[in-house]
Amino acid sequence: MGRLPGFDYKRPFFYMVTLKALPPQKRAAPDPGFAGGAPAPPFSEIAADGTIVPNAITEAFERTIAAFPKQWPWVESFSPHVIMPDHLHLMVKLGGREAAPQSPASLPAKPVALGTLIGQLKKHLRAAYWEILQGGLPAASAPAGAGAAKPPDIFEPDFHDWIVKKEGQLEAFRTYIRENGPRAARRRANRQFFTRARQIEFRGARYWAYGNEALLELPQIVAIKGHRRPMGGREAALQDLAALQDPAALQDPDVPKNPGREGLLAAASRIGPGGAGLSTFLSPLEKEAGNEILKAGGSLIVLSMEGFPERWHPSEKQERWCAAGRMLYLSPFEPRAVKLTRQEMHMRAHALVDWALQHSQEQLEAWP
Repeated sequence: MGRLPGFDYKRPFFYMVTLKALPPQKRAAPDPGFAGGAPAPPFSEIAADGTIVPNAITEAFERTIAAFPKQWPWVESFSPHVIMPDHLHLMVKLGGREAAPQSPASLPAKPVALGTLIGQLKKHLRAAYWEILQGGLPAASAPAGAGAAKPPDIFEPDFHDWIVKKEGQLEAFRTYIRENGPRAARRRANRQFFTRARQIEFRGARYWAYGNEALLELPQIVAIKGHRRPMGGREAALQDLAALQDPAALQDPDVPKNPGREGLLAAASRIGPGGAGLSTFLSPLEKEAGNEILKAGGSLIVLSMEGFPERWHPSEKQERWCAAGRMLYLSPFEPRAVKLTRQEMHMRAHALVDWALQHSQEQLEAWP
């Protein structure tokens, strides 16, 4: 995924960063200088109770992460962080200090962009990984005069980041990182539970649910509304009026505005691990946004106009996402045998939009 356009990633913020491993078969060492070539082992193991069971790779990664701020002092800390079997989550705090020459005092470190820092961290983790698995890259494996050969990559080329800048977000993301192991163990143990209709309680109300109800507790839930028709009439007039009354407001990143189709899809593509899109996902634009979220590693909470009978199932593709713990169908309405009238559908759709706005930390709305 790309970074947030226009944002200065050197700024001293907290950032939740996710590094995803390449699939094991793609981490096989293709270089003849490496022994083996079998699919690589996981970064760690998860016990039945959700405890992280470290292996030699986990321990090497922990040493690398602990040493990194000493080499790159603009990183103040990676706390908390978790090393999962196929990915890492790190809460990165930028804005560190370094010792002043010939003085016990410390000075602000030279600012370095998050992308540069994560690129260097991945480089160090990659070296630690192959050092454990293969004893490093023998010099004999490199062609004469070519210098040391680069060890094969172990992470996907990009990384996901959340900029933590809203009140309450920091502790929510910290909790998400700390509970990653137990959450993975619950998903593994309850795949069948995720694929049956049931009633749940959420914030004092009862709902029909199908999928992973734990998605309701994610630290970043984004309500998505993609209209079926181009903006016009009253909506366009209100946008023009807002611009006349306060032109600067439309430049404020915290003021909701219509990003258009491409803007909505770009914003949706940034909803990755730790986040979920919340919508009915009925309009074509909403469906496109949902696909972008899933590709980015995020999850979907799909609001339904009707509850789910006991034997109800979504399509095969959606059911796989539910079984994987990355999709939840949710409805505040009871199941019914009689088809909804157009007026009932209209009223329920508005009620679901209001519900989404009430239960999300951010809203995205766009006209095609």
